[in-house]
Amino acid sequence: MTGWIRNRWFRVAVLPTLLVGIIVLVVLWKVSASSSISIHGPSTVVVRGPLVVSITEAGELEAARKTVISNELRWPVIIKSVVPEGTIVKPGQVIIQFECKELTEAIERQKIALTNAQNDYTQASENLALLKEETANMVRKAEQAVLNAQENLRRYEEGEWPVRRGEAQSAIQIAQRDLTLAQARLDFKLKVNKDPELNSPYSANEIEADKLAVARLKLALEKAISEQEMLIKYDHPRQLRSLRTALSDAQLELKRAKLEARTKLRIAQTKAQTAKATLDMQKAKLDDLLEQYRKLVVKADRGGLVVYRTSSNPWRQAEVTVEVGQKINPRQRLMIIPDLSSLEIKTRVYEAMINQIQEGMKSPQGIKAYIRLDARPDLKLTGKVWRVAPLPDTQHRWLNPGVKVFSVIVKFDRQVKGLKPGMTAQVELVLARLEDVLSVPIAAVFTEQDKTYCWRIVGGRLEKVEVKVGRMNDRRVQIVSGLNQGDRILLSPPTVSAVKGKQVEPAKPSPAGSARPLRRNRGRRPRRRGT
Repeated sequence: MTGWIRNRWFRVAVLPTLLVGIIVLVVLWKVSASSSISIHGPSTVVVRGPLVVSITEAGELEAARKTVISNELRWPVIIKSVVPEGTIVKPGQVIIQFECKELTEAIERQKIALTNAQNDYTQASENLALLKEETANMVRKAEQAVLNAQENLRRYEEGEWPVRRGEAQSAIQIAQRDLTLAQARLDFKLKVNKDPELNSPYSANEIEADKLAVARLKLALEKAISEQEMLIKYDHPRQLRSLRTALSDAQLELKRAKLEARTKLRIAQTKAQTAKATLDMQKAKLDDLLEQYRKLVVKADRGGLVVYRTSSNPWRQAEVTVEVGQKINPRQRLMIIPDLSSLEIKTRVYEAMINQIQEGMKSPQGIKAYIRLDARPDLKLTGKVWRVAPLPDTQHRWLNPGVKVFSVIVKFDRQVKGLKPGMTAQVELVLARLEDVLSVPIAAVFTEQDKTYCWRIVGGRLEKVEVKVGRMNDRRVQIVSGLNQGDRILLSPPTVSAVKGKQVEPAKPSPAGSARPLRRNRGRRPRRRGT
């Protein structure tokens, strides 16, 4: 044969014909095989093994802790110095310095107001101290007047009145004794003059004189008795009333003095308290201005990356240019400093799967997340679901009203240097790991109205088998019942079906429902069984 091949005639005439024949046979064999496959379409085999139930969503890195730098003063300021954007600052490092002429003038005015308030408070305090002494002296005088009135009344009742009453009684007794003596003397003389033997030794003048003396003494006795009656009936009650009235007046004056003292002290204390409150208010204003002055120098509370951003809405353009000499209005944002050590991933999960995520977070191991950064595909990062928003994302609702998504926060298991906020990533959330289950590709399962089925190939024929599906991921779905391991099924509806040896036309779509592959509907929960 080697000789034939080396023969020129064989190489020119026979060998090409032989090669063409071989090629034609191969092509006919492939066409025959392809025609056999085209009747049924692409197929796959039902396999048994582990199935990872997961969802993959796009995410974005953001900092859990970040500092917003803005003009926190009540006046416009001018940027004096600022660190460049993109600088990684350390805690305590100066980020930006402002200058504000209005603030400096306000501090000077407030210092003057504070000095005036201090003087007013000092004067009010001294007036209060002096008034306390004056009112105390006034009250002491009133109390002394009451004591004097009480002593005067007691002196009269216990001293003067008994003396005057005794004097009146003594005057009556003396008058009675003198009258008795004078009357006895007169009677004796009259008796002697009547005796004839004595021949009237007393003259008529003497008798008249004694009679006149007796009359005077009677008048004196009546006067003494009358004075005693007047003393007891009039003078003594009048003196008691006068002394008691003086005591009442003194007591009333004491009450008036105490009330006036309390009133004056209360007014003075109020003035002092008002002055003190004014002083405290002026001090607080000065402290606030000094605190505002300290805010002219902004330092980093924690380390992070300086990002110029003046609006909280990422869709809006910056409202101010951050540069030296730029005027910044009050409450105007200048920059954000995200803490690079607190980076996490924010992704969004559709409402059809949010319940599985919330339930998975309750398990001891939580929900594992596998993260692939678009900018660093070489990094293999892992994390766990940390938090799920209680309500759908409002911003996404405006962009796509028919779809509800929930924000999900994923924490890294370890922080990696070189990452920055805003980087995009793909996040795979592992909801469950099923062991020893039957599974097929999602494209092999179809739904029609309320039924789920597959096309199974049996001996070259097709069977429409109703199946019950379980959980699924982005590629495969669990088969709970209806199929067995090793069954071959179609990946798409057949164009020409041979069901149990009979030629059957494909099912025509109808308004009530049409055969369609089971797929993940990101807007609504997919219609499947066993979930």
